[in-house]
Amino acid sequence: MTKRCDDPGGTSPAASEGRQPSAALIRRLRKDRDRHVAFAFAAADLLIEVGSDDIVVAAAGAGHAVLGIDLDDLIGRPIVDFVTTPDQPLARRLLKHVATQYRLDPALIRLALADGTANGVLLGLCRLPDRGDAKFLSMALVPKALAPIARPRDEATGLLTSDSLHAAAQRLTHDDAAGPQQLQLVQLDGLSGVARQLPADQAAMLMQEIGAALRAASVGDVAGRLGDDAFGLVAKVGRDSNRDAVLAAELADAIREAGIADGQIQSSVAGIDLPVGGLSNTDVGQALTYAMNSFARSAGDDFNIHTLQAGLVQVLNRTVARVAETRRMLTDERLSLVYQPVVDLTARTIHHYEALLRFPDGASTFETVVFTEDTGLIMDLDLIVCRQAIEALKRSVDASVAVNMSGRSIQNDSFRHALIELTGSLGALRNRLLFELTESSEIADMTEAELFLARLRRAGHAVCLDDFGAGATAYNYLRRFDVDFLKIDGPFLRAAGGRGRERALIRSICTLCGEIGCKVIGEMIEDEDAAFLSASLGIELGQGWLFGKPLEALPRSLSRKGAIETWK
Repeated sequence: MTKRCDDPGGTSPAASEGRQPSAALIRRLRKDRDRHVAFAFAAADLLIEVGSDDIVVAAAGAGHAVLGIDLDDLIGRPIVDFVTTPDQPLARRLLKHVATQYRLDPALIRLALADGTANGVLLGLCRLPDRGDAKFLSMALVPKALAPIARPRDEATGLLTSDSLHAAAQRLTHDDAAGPQQLQLVQLDGLSGVARQLPADQAAMLMQEIGAALRAASVGDVAGRLGDDAFGLVAKVGRDSNRDAVLAAELADAIREAGIADGQIQSSVAGIDLPVGGLSNTDVGQALTYAMNSFARSAGDDFNIHTLQAGLVQVLNRTVARVAETRRMLTDERLSLVYQPVVDLTARTIHHYEALLRFPDGASTFETVVFTEDTGLIMDLDLIVCRQAIEALKRSVDASVAVNMSGRSIQNDSFRHALIELTGSLGALRNRLLFELTESSEIADMTEAELFLARLRRAGHAVCLDDFGAGATAYNYLRRFDVDFLKIDGPFLRAAGGRGRERALIRSICTLCGEIGCKVIGEMIEDEDAAFLSASLGIELGQGWLFGKPLEALPRSLSRKGAIETWK
């Protein structure tokens, strides 16, 4: 072990009185020293001491394993130099915090290696009252396969993406060892506008400083970006009586450090201590997800930071009640499927049926599905729908059926495994089950989704992109994913009846799909004029009341001449 230290550790009481310590006392002191060194290395791979200027003055441990260099090469250099550029603002802020707080909980940070790679470490910091301005750092390597630091992050701020934040926050609510926590939602009015007007390097600095302030204030790096000007984090409830004001001050400081004048960006913070009342961890976690999603969608509207400040507990309690009722509805399967035909526009033969959801008491399908997406219940819902559709398929001789699948579901590893196991029971009937990927929830990990959809297609399932034209994400999906069908959003198609721009766009989409071997479906076709327009634009398949209202059950056998039995 290599070490440099300017202070041998102080003097013993015996030495201060002019007496030589006894051999027994020396042995006890050495034993205590060795015990504390052993404790330190049981918890960390590398120990570093820095001075008031954050220059390394002493180091011990596995320098090569953690940083890829000899310990002697650390001495005399700023510790921040060894941190990856995106994480340097966070490192500087943590070093600043420990100067007044004496001990910080470990934070996730990346260290830059000479070969261009990075190591994720848990960085702990503390000070000792009798050691002046010295700061003591511990670094424990996080295995790359397990590193939470590998969660998808917002490129500009270094914060977790919205989905990653939701997942991390829910995990924390299940961790009793994490101690009392607080959810904090942050609105930075004017941030996106100011950033757009700044030079690129200053805008990058602004975002990095804001990200660092939020990460430094969070528990276990559970801080994320929910929208352009909306953020959320889970913080530890400590001795600060007004954590919201403390965080607002930290953000104001970060904004000033990025060179932005006071008043250009206004910060508002709303917080609530967790857990809420006697609610279960699962219910609280799902309610938090819903609250964060609602806040991100409506920041600046009715459900804004000021509304939350006054009534976040009530919001969470109402949400928890709805989560519990929705879970009961799913457990009891108090939902049903109806089947609407999709036909060949030229031959007017049934191509397949789409399974459509119906909820109890006439509840809105769209709003209920969005709620399940926001609370993480969508995976359960999608699996129930798929299972019911499979049961209907097995009762039919030749009908094919399409089921919707949320973009949020396919990002969940447990859902992917469950779906593969469920569809395994179909055997040779696989080519009669199609999956429509909806865009109501945007996919964060496109590569993982691409691999999973390719696996479904290899197994014999066709894949369709739903609601094309309703949002921008479908264009990205078409570029990344190999699909068999593309469904034009009903309002988009209906608008083409009166506007040439929409007609030109749909015609070009149909031409593109023809070139890549993808068939186009038009929805909400309710009369012959709409059917004729759709066919003239190049749309091959149609769905709507012109061809039939949804049926209570999938037909046992297709009676219409020319009905097909596979997707191909």
